[in-house]
Amino acid sequence: MIDDTRYEDIIASIAGVAAFKVNGVASLSSVAGMRGKSRRRQPKSITVTLTESNEATIDVYVNAFSGVSVPDLAYDIQQTVVKEVESATKFVVKAVNVNVAGIVFNQ
Repeated sequence: MIDDTRYEDIIASIAGVAAFKVNGVASLSSVAGMRGKSRRRQPKSITVTLTESNEATIDVYVNAFSGVSVPDLAYDIQQTVVKEVESATKFVVKAVNVNVAGIVFNQ
């Protein structure tokens, strides 16, 4: 693992912008996650794990609009995040784990 969290934050930002490009994403969802070496709990919508071999595993937590197909939404998010991160960085995306944390109903 790479100890420098700068890269993780940059990749998380790119992944967040990419996730919002997908139709059906209402918002990113905050979840409790571990951040850095301090092990301090902070809400995280996207977590990134990097390896020494320049591979990234990305976990994305989103809220979806009601009526969208969750499997299709997850697939579209995966494809968009991989494309955006790999085109903007030197890292190869090993996996994008999409977690739909909630559904937003239109009123």
